[in-house]
Amino acid sequence: MIKNERQYRITKAQIEKFSNAFAQLSASTQQDQSVHPILLKAERESVESQLAELRIQVEEYEALKEGQQAVLELDSLDALPRALIKARIAAGLNQKDLAERLGIKEQQVQRYEDTEYASASFTRLVEVSRAIGVQVREEVLLPRVSPADLLSRLSQAGIDRDLILNRFFPNLSAETSHDEDEVSTNALVLRAATALKRVFGWSLADLFSSRPLQLDLTPLGAVHFKVNAKANQKRLSAYTVYAHFLALLVLEATADLPAKPIPTDPKQVREAICSTYGELTFSNALRYVWSLGIPVLPLRDAGAFHGAFWRVNGRNVIVLKQRTRSSARWLLDLLHELWHAAQEPERPERTVVEEGDIAQERQDSPEEKTATRFGEHILLNGRQKELVEMCTKEAKGSIERLKNVVFKVATREKVLVGALADHMAYRLSLQGENWWGAATNLQTEDIEPWQIARDVLLEKINFEVLNDVDQTLLIRALSDDLPQQEF
Repeated sequence: MIKNERQYRITKAQIEKFSNAFAQLSASTQQDQSVHPILLKAERESVESQLAELRIQVEEYEALKEGQQAVLELDSLDALPRALIKARIAAGLNQKDLAERLGIKEQQVQRYEDTEYASASFTRLVEVSRAIGVQVREEVLLPRVSPADLLSRLSQAGIDRDLILNRFFPNLSAETSHDEDEVSTNALVLRAATALKRVFGWSLADLFSSRPLQLDLTPLGAVHFKVNAKANQKRLSAYTVYAHFLALLVLEATADLPAKPIPTDPKQVREAICSTYGELTFSNALRYVWSLGIPVLPLRDAGAFHGAFWRVNGRNVIVLKQRTRSSARWLLDLLHELWHAAQEPERPERTVVEEGDIAQERQDSPEEKTATRFGEHILLNGRQKELVEMCTKEAKGSIERLKNVVFKVATREKVLVGALADHMAYRLSLQGENWWGAATNLQTEDIEPWQIARDVLLEKINFEVLNDVDQTLLIRALSDDLPQQEF
């Protein structure tokens, strides 16, 4: 860690020295064939590693000096000395300035910081923090914290147990058990609590008190939940807070993504996808949406909603959340949310969150019906009525024959079988017929849509702009389902 201007200048000089050494090494590698390639590779990687470490130190020091970091989060008191050094730099104070405020010699401050305050008393640490002007939250995590108790409190707040275990407590059983190591258990619980604090805004005192945890839905904006009567409103709200936080991280990590006007003509959208990427597939439509400056975050946790759209400070982000492997249904949800993103472009903030049932979704508000028609028009090339008439005619009015007929017509007319099947099921539902089971059986599941969307996101995102806690949260959300541990 760089602690003063002298160390900063030395480190900059070292970077130049290592850069020149790396350049010379690369040149000599091309000329000298006597050294084994593996040894050359190891030497290059060693120099590269040292260069990267020095550059990180310089970037951290410059960011602190420029005031780019306002909050430092500590997992333990062991991290306090380094945090005080960083705070001093961020406050624009050099070591001499701090010494004057403490009434001691500059050399004493240098010794303190060289040893990271190893010889300083607690009283001195308090004096340093006050001299710098640091504000410290006085929260102390008491020993013997029970993961089971925390799980119970979170579940009562509406946070699904599997979500907690998979995204906040991954692999807990692999690291410790009830009787093995109480200190390790407390550390794991504290790390999970730090992540929960970031997402839901609860302090450690909130998390470990006896008072019921309350969700703050204010950051979500004016959310209009379209849910059926059986939906768990508390669970839906909790998951939406989590998804919204992740969506904000994605926006932060794709800040350089250029935004373009979003077409509202379905024919124009289909032609743009096909002319640019060759054919209408979920993967190609996904890349088209990204090309408009709209990041797409795929999630695969159970329950809650199927799709969401947020506009934050004029930037759009789409969240897709399905456990199905039907590419047609993922594609329809993507296009459905794209329509929402295209509406009221003059508004800097906008929110739409929708719960799953397809038939209910189509019978909801006029906006929802229009969004679904927009997606269907793209999927079926504007031939919905014509294709339905073909299927009805060839099935000769027999529901039993319809499954084979839909597959045959979709294949012949070169439209997605799953899309035509879902549209037929919707049309039949208006007549009181439930054909959704047959439509589900006709879905194509040879490719994993969630993985496709996840991989595209990983291509576009810059994790380096996120802090460590946020990086971990987002990476866990984009990971395959993790093992769960019972308490």
